[in-house]
Amino acid sequence: MDELQNIKTGVSKSLEMPCIIIDKSGRIIALNREVKKIIPGALPQLNFFDMFDEQILLTLQRIFIDARKYEIAVKEVIGLKLENEVKNYEITFSPLKSENNIYFIVCFSATIDSKTEQETQKFIIATNEIEKLITDKRILSIIDKIKLTYPFTFIEKAKLQKEINDLNQYFWIKDPNGKFILVNDYYAKALGFTVNQLEGKNELDYLPKYLITLYKTVNLYISETSNSLILDSTSSPITVNLKKGIQIIQFPICDLDNKTVAIIGFSQEYTPTLQIESKEELNKNFIKELQIPVLFIDKDDKIIFASHELLKLLLLPSHVDISKSELSKYFEKGFIKKINDYISDNTNKEPLSFTYTFEEKGNLTLEVNIAKIYDDNNEYIGSRIVFTPKNELQIVNESKAKLYDSLLNSLPEAMFIYDLENLKFLEVNESALKLYGYKRSDFLNMDLTDLYAPEDIQTLIQSSDSKTVSPGPWRHKKSDGSSILVELTRTSVEYKGKKAHLNIVKNVSEQVEEKKRNQLLQSVYDHTSDLIIITDKDGFIQTANEQVSRKIGYSRKDLESRPFISLVSDDDRAKVNKNIFHSGLLKTTSLELEFKKPSGTLFKSIVIATPIKDYNGEIENYSIILKPVEEKTDTGDIKKLEDESAEKIDAPFLSHMFHELLTPINVILGFAQELWESIETPTDEQKEAVDIIKENQKLLLQIMDNAVEYSTLQQKVVKFKPELIKFVDILNSVKENTHKLCESKKIELEYGKISSSLTLESDKQKFISLISLFVKIAIQITKENSVYLSAFNLDENTIVVSIKDNKNGITPYLLKGFNDVFSDEESVIRRNYGFSRFSLRLTNRLIELLSAKKYVVMKEGEAVEFGLTFPVKFTINEKTSYELESVKPEVTETKTIIPEVKEKPQVKPKYQELDLTQLSALYLEDQVDSQILFKSQMKDLKSIEFAPSFELALPLLKAKRFDFIIMDINLQGEYNGLDALRIIQKMPGHKDIPIIASTAYTQPGARENFIAAGFSDFIPKPLLREKIIETLKRLLVK
Repeated sequence: MDELQNIKTGVSKSLEMPCIIIDKSGRIIALNREVKKIIPGALPQLNFFDMFDEQILLTLQRIFIDARKYEIAVKEVIGLKLENEVKNYEITFSPLKSENNIYFIVCFSATIDSKTEQETQKFIIATNEIEKLITDKRILSIIDKIKLTYPFTFIEKAKLQKEINDLNQYFWIKDPNGKFILVNDYYAKALGFTVNQLEGKNELDYLPKYLITLYKTVNLYISETSNSLILDSTSSPITVNLKKGIQIIQFPICDLDNKTVAIIGFSQEYTPTLQIESKEELNKNFIKELQIPVLFIDKDDKIIFASHELLKLLLLPSHVDISKSELSKYFEKGFIKKINDYISDNTNKEPLSFTYTFEEKGNLTLEVNIAKIYDDNNEYIGSRIVFTPKNELQIVNESKAKLYDSLLNSLPEAMFIYDLENLKFLEVNESALKLYGYKRSDFLNMDLTDLYAPEDIQTLIQSSDSKTVSPGPWRHKKSDGSSILVELTRTSVEYKGKKAHLNIVKNVSEQVEEKKRNQLLQSVYDHTSDLIIITDKDGFIQTANEQVSRKIGYSRKDLESRPFISLVSDDDRAKVNKNIFHSGLLKTTSLELEFKKPSGTLFKSIVIATPIKDYNGEIENYSIILKPVEEKTDTGDIKKLEDESAEKIDAPFLSHMFHELLTPINVILGFAQELWESIETPTDEQKEAVDIIKENQKLLLQIMDNAVEYSTLQQKVVKFKPELIKFVDILNSVKENTHKLCESKKIELEYGKISSSLTLESDKQKFISLISLFVKIAIQITKENSVYLSAFNLDENTIVVSIKDNKNGITPYLLKGFNDVFSDEESVIRRNYGFSRFSLRLTNRLIELLSAKKYVVMKEGEAVEFGLTFPVKFTINEKTSYELESVKPEVTETKTIIPEVKEKPQVKPKYQELDLTQLSALYLEDQVDSQILFKSQMKDLKSIEFAPSFELALPLLKAKRFDFIIMDINLQGEYNGLDALRIIQKMPGHKDIPIIASTAYTQPGARENFIAAGFSDFIPKPLLREKIIETLKRLLVK
């Protein structure tokens, strides 16, 4: 019973004023014990107005009609007869609205004449008796000053602010609507804010939800009645830090018409001196008739009291008494757990508010507020639970607020929300605080204009009025005074019942600066005199400046997506791939290359290629700068210039001319072979005719090869690539170059004395060409069956490469032939031995370039071998204009791989044996006759497709998969064979398909160069069946 009494005592403290609740018809809904002292016959369900005589009834009905009509509090002083004594009471009718109805609280307040000391101390007092309740005389002094100075000037307000800040109790002044006018530091800190942050804000924004209705009523009561109000902290806490034993006193400031213009509030410590007179101060019926769903439980979770409104929520009849029942009988487990978790947390003595959806009651959503109740010994004795039904709009608004809070806290972008009415910030996330450099409390005390410079505020105001807003960039101020440029994304939202804007802020200061830098670089790029080209990592042009277009002759549109190597001369293409696009080097490379214009003319340029890396450090692009080399012309001696011009041979022109000649010749030879094989029993004359054709084909190819090589060596500047050569390493190349001639002459190439350690420094390609020509001359002249090649050191600075045609020595006939060949009488040599002038000139030019000399090896006074001497250390003739190319380690490694490619192709073999009927081929060839020859030679293939250009081959490559591809190097269209190779290898599913290069005109080392460029193998034209099958076996058969 003591526990029950303590609960009733705690609840009753806020219900001690004499009052009755009536509905709009005057029917009594609820009343407390205090009112029974004034109206003894009052009972629930009776009509309130039936309790009074006719004279008082008319007055009461008049003020009741006013209160009901205008829905405002109306009061009147009326004399009531009590125990043969008439006492004056100020009777106030105050409306109470619910969602669907309106009720009225009728309060009886004794006038000053009739108030007793006991009543004053209990609850309501007159304004002029505040002095009797105030224990701190400083507060009395402050109140006197407020009466004299209100409304305050700026200076008066500042003085008062200083005085109230010295108080160690709460002190505030608010208007009748609850907005703070003045707040001291002690109270502001208790709420967790500063004085400036609270001024102008409504106190209802900082109260627990379950107290909002109460304090609205308090403000309304004080405003309408001009009475004072005392609240005990035990039953009605204002802040989370309010301790037990604190009184909250509030009283009005009224004008001459007794209208409340402001409310003063302060706190003070007190010691209760009065005891509750009755053990049953809380009327059970009064709790039941409360128009809010409320529930009281004891410490064992048993129900003590419940209102009728709660029974309606629980869908129970109004006559059911649920007191003394277990809480779990009427509520689901999830709700019980949440309540028990709160109650069992002894560290938490503050009220708890949460939203709960009762699934067992049709997903009913309620706002729940639970507060613990303690006795005078601070022991927990029970709890009060208030339920507030939520309509759909409330649920939606709260969901929106939670969504916005989630967005602010989870997204990395800087965001803030501000009030549309006054531009005050309502919420901000950590990203925005870091961006602007403010503390959270400082930022929320600002408004939107604080982020703008004074000159930008007018633009802000104009944009706020506009329905559409420019994203910016806008200039914003940071806390340190510096500026940043931001882009804003604005969304209209409703945040906590206020119309607001959600701004997402993107700092674009760096992007704007980057844009400026890019504009500067673009200006340099467009107007520099240098030629600038940007390619992707594979060498395809992405962009080029106008200078490139002017110098080379292609439009900028034509250059886009074009392979860079298509602008370079054919001789330099492999050089570009090897040193730039296929080098894998991450540093700048410089080369001198020849570029060709659409007209076919060439010009030289220094090329500076710089790799551009991505975020992973991988090459993504190349920046290529071209610096054309201007040819200097000596105008002093015109005759000399004309002579040099007449003697100069255009090597690229000869190369292209020979290619044009060789294409039809190879077709003729191919079909001659086809005709020869179709004859089952050829006659002797037919055999002889075929042999003559073959011999002349070989002779023609040799003449053309020598002519082009000679013309290359006759250029104004000769390029050398000196490297250390081991003589035994070149023997295979020499044998391969002389193999066909040996077969036709039926002569065996053998080796004499050769040291395995014999080395020299020279240009390897030129050295192999000269030794091969030297051996061919011997084979062409000798009448013996063998030719012996030897090499040895003559001394420490010289080596000798010699030839004989007999084991015992050189025959006189070969010796005489050598002496004749190396004389200057070309016509005699051609007539006697059948050599072409190009072959002889090429041989002598190579001897001159490599500083070789004729040498006859003597033994016992007789010539035994004829040879050429070479310096061990590479030297260049003083008369020769030259250019040296260094042999880098990467290139050396590449070259060591080339011989392995002959035996082990790049493409992994996948067949046990070659079955042409199961293979499909694609042949890229621009000559129709060559296509017909290939089809005739390879007629037993499963399928053959032809394309004269890479552009026309693309649809075939996308639609069909081929087992191998043969590609002519010179094609129609914009792409040659090297360009097409790189593109095909990048296409999905084509990386491992063998691609075989083919061309009519070949130079020494052609196969190695094509394999180094990425081809699987090389077949020279004409494409005859035995050569194709031999290559396919090497590539496809395991």
